Amino acid sequence: MAFRARVEALKEALGRVLPIVPSRSLYPITQNILLYQQGDTLEIRATDLELSIKTLVSIVPDEGESVRVVVPPKPLIDLLRGFSEDEVISVSQRELTLELGSAYGKYEFGGIAPEEYPQFPTADKSSGVSLPVELIEEVVSQTAFAASRDDSRIALSGIYFDFHETHTFFVATDAHTLVRLRREDIRLPESPKLLLPVRALQSLQQALKGFPVGDTLMLYPAEGQVLFYHPILQMVSRLIDARYPDYQSVIPNSPPYSARIRTEGFYKALRRLMVLSDKTTGVIRLKFDKGSLLIGAEDTLNQRSGKESLPCEYEGPEFRIAFRGSVIGGVVEHIQAEEFIIRMEAPGRAAVIEPDPQGPSSELLFLAMPLMM
Repeated sequence: MAFRARVEALKEALGRVLPIVPSRSLYPITQNILLYQQGDTLEIRATDLELSIKTLVSIVPDEGESVRVVVPPKPLIDLLRGFSEDEVISVSQRELTLELGSAYGKYEFGGIAPEEYPQFPTADKSSGVSLPVELIEEVVSQTAFAASRDDSRIALSGIYFDFHETHTFFVATDAHTLVRLRREDIRLPESPKLLLPVRALQSLQQALKGFPVGDTLMLYPAEGQVLFYHPILQMVSRLIDARYPDYQSVIPNSPPYSARIRTEGFYKALRRLMVLSDKTTGVIRLKFDKGSLLIGAEDTLNQRSGKESLPCEYEGPEFRIAFRGSVIGGVVEHIQAEEFIIRMEAPGRAAVIEPDPQGPSSELLFLAMPLMM
């Protein structure tokens, strides 16, 4: 059977799998996608052998041979962008040639036999947990920035899913910044520990764009991999095979010094002062005194410096601490609350930063390592 489909539906489906397709690969077949028609459904699949994704599109079948062929995705999606979204096109196959027809003309794409394409990984669905679609967006947007980009520190390069019977932690760290997102509504009795590549979750985040608010998908952990399952989208990712550090042990229990600061005012001041900071160290100095915060930066080599004073809620003795501007800035940039609370133990010990107020179902904690000055 051939089929007819709306251009908009095909473009959306191709867009879900396209981020997985590698631009270069030792296995050239993975630079293509598989189109596999089964009656009134078209399956579109992509893989780079680390990640595999497939999505389903509803179609209207026509008479003729079922479409089952491997083709390069970019020329196909570029052609579809040339049509209006509400246009209907016909799709058929002649041997290994994919044929598209529209009101304007006919178009052909040479293909590869579907038998040569890698099989989609299988996964056990006996035990899993339901995740709201918006949780993937929250996890990626709030934690991915803190994961290490150093290839030699593979254990720190992913996002850690730390399941418990009563809650779940989502964690990322590069040893300078740590983020811990706690969700009480996500729990899995078997309490598995999964270390997922950031790229896998970013690809899933991209694929889920446009899904209805309130949709859920299932996460099924398996040996060495994890399956994310939605009725029209499935993604399997290999796990990072490394032991995650004991992140809980580095979080101070009850730091004695705390201050409440307006997020927007602090972030804008920080951005201005980072222009004047030393380009090698990027040092930003904070001095807390009763009711005020003094932020300073200097570049002695180029004879530049700056200071700004901000109001804050602080009642303790004078306290000084210094951070790399990119570290403290990266944290505050991801705080969506109007205020945040910073809790400090000593000038050389990690500071705990928490949004205030917290989200209705999430508890977010940041850890920022200071500089010894």
